[in-house]
Amino acid sequence: MNDVMPEGDAIRLFTVPITEELAGETAAILTRFRELADDGLRVEDLEAFEQNTTSLFRREAAALGALSEPLGTERQSLHGMLLQTADLTKDNALDHVRALEHDILMQPPPVWSPLTLSRVVLEGVLFTEYLFDPTISLNKRLARLTGMWMTDALHAQKQAEAIGPEDQAKAAQMLAYVEDCLRKCQAVERRNGNGKLIGYIIDGETAPMDINITERASKAMPAWLPAPYRLTSGAAHNRPWMIGRAKDSANGDGLAGEAATVVAAAMVAMGSVETVVKVCGEYFGVHVSEALRQMEEERKAFLSRAIEIAHPG
Repeated sequence: MNDVMPEGDAIRLFTVPITEELAGETAAILTRFRELADDGLRVEDLEAFEQNTTSLFRREAAALGALSEPLGTERQSLHGMLLQTADLTKDNALDHVRALEHDILMQPPPVWSPLTLSRVVLEGVLFTEYLFDPTISLNKRLARLTGMWMTDALHAQKQAEAIGPEDQAKAAQMLAYVEDCLRKCQAVERRNGNGKLIGYIIDGETAPMDINITERASKAMPAWLPAPYRLTSGAAHNRPWMIGRAKDSANGDGLAGEAATVVAAAMVAMGSVETVVKVCGEYFGVHVSEALRQMEEERKAFLSRAIEIAHPG
């Protein structure tokens, strides 16, 4: 099978009902991918990288340690926040892979929920990839986190306005804390002609206020998975043009899921797991080539089995 499967071809291959056999195979490959991710990023390996002075992480830590005080300490704290944020989004993504495994096995079979869950996996991984991107400088990495952190603080403030005074006070404290930290880190605000905050500059390196998910999906995901963000958008946003086909498939009896939805969701999740293992390996200097090799081999085998199940004989 060609390793690059055009999105349309993949969908057409599986425009058949979801069988228990296909659901079981799909849930099993997702479990396997989580296991391979755990094996590829073992705790003992992540501890060992602390001694690997050639890793990108260690080089950046050394650069921060060489800064004059108090700037060095402040930016080290910001770097620590970056690690926590990227790890949090990764763990949330993998938790949604686990949820997807169970969702696929539902009886009656799911309709659009697999794609919605895979969208969360995709976005969580892209947040991690955005922060650990090995092709950018340390200062751009910190600038990216700075914009994301401030964006989160502003979102929390808006949410608090709809809840009550106690939450508003907490959100205001959080925003003040973030502003103070960014000031101490010498993060310079970028504003447009209307005075709107649009990003930050750290020592000449710029970044916007937040990640552009569509752009990251087109750049960061494996070549064998074209347009994963577009693939999941219609279901995640409950758009009639997408979800209406489930009513057509049900022949007037509610909604009916298709094998195409299950396989597409699995493809997005598998590509996302591959991406996060690859970027973490590159950033921390952990050897993940064997885990990635096994993922590729088992992904191809799964797709072959899935086609045989969907089109027996």
